[in-house]
Amino acid sequence: MKRKRFLLTSGIVLLFCLLGVLLAIFFNPQAPTARQATVMINPAPKVIPSLREWRGSVGEFELPVLAHIVIDKRYETQLKEAASTFQNDLRTVTKRNTSISTAPNASPGDLFLTLGATDRAIGDEGYLLTIEDSVIIDARTSKGAFYGTRSLLQILTQDDAKSHIPRGLARDYSSYPMRGFMLDVGRKFVPLNILKDYVKLLAWYKMDDFHLHLNDNQSGVGSEDGWEAKYSAFRLKSDKFQGLAATDGAYSKQDMRELQDLARAYGVTITPEIDAPAHALAFTKYRPDLASSKYDKDFLDLSNPKTYTFMDSVWGEFLPWFDTDEFHIGVDEYAVSDADNYRRYINHYIAYLKQHGKKARIWGSLSEMKSSVPVDSDATLEVWNNQWSNPIDMKKMGFRIINANDQNLYIVPGVTYYHDYLDTQLLYNKWEPYIFDLSNPKLNYAPGDPQLEGAIFAEWNDRLGGAVDEAGLHERIKPAVQALSEKMWGSTQNRQGYDQFKTLADIIGDAPGTQLPPITPPPPLQVPPHTNAPPQPEMSMLTPDPDRSRRAAKR
Repeated sequence: MKRKRFLLTSGIVLLFCLLGVLLAIFFNPQAPTARQATVMINPAPKVIPSLREWRGSVGEFELPVLAHIVIDKRYETQLKEAASTFQNDLRTVTKRNTSISTAPNASPGDLFLTLGATDRAIGDEGYLLTIEDSVIIDARTSKGAFYGTRSLLQILTQDDAKSHIPRGLARDYSSYPMRGFMLDVGRKFVPLNILKDYVKLLAWYKMDDFHLHLNDNQSGVGSEDGWEAKYSAFRLKSDKFQGLAATDGAYSKQDMRELQDLARAYGVTITPEIDAPAHALAFTKYRPDLASSKYDKDFLDLSNPKTYTFMDSVWGEFLPWFDTDEFHIGVDEYAVSDADNYRRYINHYIAYLKQHGKKARIWGSLSEMKSSVPVDSDATLEVWNNQWSNPIDMKKMGFRIINANDQNLYIVPGVTYYHDYLDTQLLYNKWEPYIFDLSNPKLNYAPGDPQLEGAIFAEWNDRLGGAVDEAGLHERIKPAVQALSEKMWGSTQNRQGYDQFKTLADIIGDAPGTQLPPITPPPPLQVPPHTNAPPQPEMSMLTPDPDRSRRAAKR
């Protein structure tokens, strides 16, 4: 009897000891067990651009069959448009019915949008993403909330069932407020429906500035007879300027209204550029009396007061068409021997825009256009070429700066003096928005320089409309948007190798609701001879020779 009692007592003690050991092991994070090994903390979801910060949880949120988008009722007015766009895109991605309602809080299964974030460090474009029993996007502005929806949609795009989102917490925000793309519609007309799709593509990758280069002409206009037969185009059509708009394609005021309304819903700014006093053949053909008598006939005569009267009337007509606070006035590559008048022209239109409550953006050419005439630095300057606008000197002059460096960021189909396709692998691995020259660090800024607003890449059509079709445009533009959005947003979380990134980019693909043409893999990259060197002398406009080929220096 005693033996049985002893064995029973010993068994109970042993059982409690074993239980104690197991509990100690289970609750000791330094001693993982087989059970712990099966509890997987979710890694950061793969999106482009990458999330800045992520803290993984366990398990997944599953989208209900009827997806519920719920707006915090305190912010219904501010978030209604973002929620509507999210609803349409969610239907496209998941093929599920969705509803929109308002409520004070999120319930399980909800996709909840709110503007209650108190984290000032995420800025106007950042958002906090909580994925548990519900999904909560918390931002400070509707644009930030909208960007949160882009990340969710990209995650769903990669899921076979289009319904699972890994649980966790994300804190995402941009490093640069300006992340842009410029399209030369001046020398190749691009239909409105494609412009709308590019708005959606830019927003899909959290890029926010769509710069339209609205007028230009072919190279080598010269000053000899026959200059009026050379190709030129101005792409805005108004009854006030009968005959100014190009006959092979132009946009009406209603076209621009539609484009901007769409862009507003997608968090994209449409930045129009009316380029003068060079690249102005469309204007000098319309008003031959304003063409330069000294230089190429696509130069406006800046010594003629009527030039200002005419250009004031152009701006007076088209300025009200656009919502943006910042307009691009061009001002690149004018004759270096007329730098005084050139600088006066810049000052005139910076002042003109200020009078109308707007700000100016300009191409940087002041390093070559030297003069004792000071230029108002209360403008945003796009540094497109380090010789024409030394980035260090431009910063010292006090301009707000956008990196548009031609060696890294120019696409020009069908030429050899610039990239036909951007070297996206080089950009992904080596470039940052503060880098203006990959081979000369002295020309680069420090990370986080307060004068640097961001960067923009450009697609130029030097060879006019026949050089590339819409499919050719897209196969050049899309990979550039994908790689550069990653670098312009400033993401470092989970930065992966380029091959992995490219695979992810192919999966995420085009934005929902677009009908951009399918693309084929580009041919082997042809690196222009000056990609990692200063521009070649024969490609620069360093003398006032009116017969020089100016376009090779820029595009």
